[in-house]
Amino acid sequence: MTEPALDVHAAQERAAWTAYRQLPEFSRFARLYTTVTLATGSLGLSLLQVARGKDLVGLLTQNQWPLKARLVALGAVWGTSVLVALAAGFWAKRGPTPVQRQRALTQLVAPLIVTAFLPILFVREAWDGREVAYLLYLLGLGLGLERLLHPALAVVRRRTAHFPWVPALGRVLAGRLGAGLALGLAVGFGLYYLLRIGHLTNVSHYKFQTSSSDLAEYDNLFFNALSGNPFRAPAVATRMENWSNLANHAEPVMYLLLPFYAISPGAHALLWIQSGLIGLTAVPIYLLGGARLGRWVGLAFAVSFLMMPVTQQPNFYDFHFTSAALFFISWLLYFVYRLSKQPEHKGLLVGTFGSLFCALICREDIGIGTAVIGVFLVFWGKLVRPGLWITALSALYFISVKFGIMPLFGSWWFDDMYGDLKSEGSKGFGSIILTLLSNQGFVLRTIMNEPKLLYVLHMTVPVLALWLRRPLLVMAVLPAMISSLLVTNRPPLFQPSFQYTYLWLGYTVAASILAVNKSRKAATALSLVVLALSLDVQKGLLLGGDHIMGGFSMKDLVVRPADHQLMTQFKKIRAQLPKNAVVSVTEREGPHVSNRPTLFSLKFALGPSPEYLLISNPGIRGEQEHIREALESGNYGVIATEGPYTLVKRGASKDKNGPLLRRVRGRKR
Repeated sequence: MTEPALDVHAAQERAAWTAYRQLPEFSRFARLYTTVTLATGSLGLSLLQVARGKDLVGLLTQNQWPLKARLVALGAVWGTSVLVALAAGFWAKRGPTPVQRQRALTQLVAPLIVTAFLPILFVREAWDGREVAYLLYLLGLGLGLERLLHPALAVVRRRTAHFPWVPALGRVLAGRLGAGLALGLAVGFGLYYLLRIGHLTNVSHYKFQTSSSDLAEYDNLFFNALSGNPFRAPAVATRMENWSNLANHAEPVMYLLLPFYAISPGAHALLWIQSGLIGLTAVPIYLLGGARLGRWVGLAFAVSFLMMPVTQQPNFYDFHFTSAALFFISWLLYFVYRLSKQPEHKGLLVGTFGSLFCALICREDIGIGTAVIGVFLVFWGKLVRPGLWITALSALYFISVKFGIMPLFGSWWFDDMYGDLKSEGSKGFGSIILTLLSNQGFVLRTIMNEPKLLYVLHMTVPVLALWLRRPLLVMAVLPAMISSLLVTNRPPLFQPSFQYTYLWLGYTVAASILAVNKSRKAATALSLVVLALSLDVQKGLLLGGDHIMGGFSMKDLVVRPADHQLMTQFKKIRAQLPKNAVVSVTEREGPHVSNRPTLFSLKFALGPSPEYLLISNPGIRGEQEHIREALESGNYGVIATEGPYTLVKRGASKDKNGPLLRRVRGRKR
């Protein structure tokens, strides 16, 4: 994408000034009076809203405001605003350059017009159940704020340029001290995300809000890898052989993360690792934004990324390697941009292909997205040869792993997610490709629905729809097309609380950075920060909060005495399990015992002769059937009960089986 020339913007500003100067005096003052009146009135209304304190929620959700108080407030606010406008008009007529004063004052106060619309952005109750409306409101306000801030900031720069401390401060911020400060803040924000979100995901885990699918499965995978059993995870599908999990996903990046897991093996370690990968993704985003737009705008993008709901919410759905893919793809995009400026730099070339390699080994389908990066470089007209190499290597890796290596270890069900797009008379992914190539209208009709609109809004609104403003950058959506938008039969793949958002984020944030108009970058950065603050208050946790949507459910992060009691009861049961015992377990308890060689999930199968069954409130999918199967076989007996937890052992006495057997028989459907 060709960088816009600065002299074009200077010419546009000169043309705008000429047009304003040619307006009749009455028109100029009409603009001034109207703008100042609206700005002052809007500011007054926003202050009145905030001053209502606890009554603000009632005002913004149910329009609760006594008539007399409302009329008095309106009279005071708008009466004051008219007086301020008259005073501003009188002031603007004075001095040697009245026309410049009129235009400057109009531009300077214009952003205040939106202030009356700001308080509702920070009241969660105002948007309960109205997520699409909230995002559209936020986008409209953000675009308006960006548009109004640009001329206002230009006035501020002009009016403060003669103060000696302003250029001095600019030199400091542009120098080494400013560079170190901005980088330190970017790293600091990333570490804050790691500490806060990492802690809160472990709180959710402590409260049994994590699941066997997928946290116990990945913990079991990591533990087996640490024990010398590569890609073995009986928790996934009761497959006992080494390498068998390659039928599910090819994720060799696990071995890069294994040293961190080895520090304290268990599900808790994976939650910390995932939070660290996501939090520290702020660093390459900051570096990319800084390289193109300046370090402080880069910092605004990094902060915006960390506060996005689609960044935080999936972090609370167990563990997935898509978080590692997001981290390495963000580094890849940074190195590619830097390489476009210094094509002969060997260090950047190594960084580009090193991060490409790390991204590819995160998951077999990551190659689809990185191939798009290469195609983009070819269309961009920069780094054509590296772009071709990136595309070729990505496509080769994806095809060889997905259709060559993985089928050697078994088949999986993933093509069923696109069932409505399959072509008559053909099977597998080839059937879907036939439809994509031959019936595009049908494809669009099939995939366009409200949940996917909400999904796209979550990828678009926090970055002010920047990546939609330049046609070539719309390619940022292509990497996620297969993983989300084309899916017809599995809603989690296009819901913002699941891990598939990480297959979008690196691309859309990078495309947004490339789309920023450099002459308006300060206004864009400030608008991004306003939107980020609102999004975090409404949907996130970095600024506070005690609940968040993660995966299928809302995660309550307040630890109560009942939670401590439940964990105490569970620990008494878990203490009776030998460390390497073969265990079949119910869904919520799986992640708390999964750091062992062999674990089975009772919702999938009883497993081949497990030594123990650890049970709590069976009822998910086939849990009760498999428990009943074990008890009715006569081979298992209850050995301990604590609160809702029951421990069953193979070969134990069946004398205590009655209550549990009645429970699972009673739940039979």
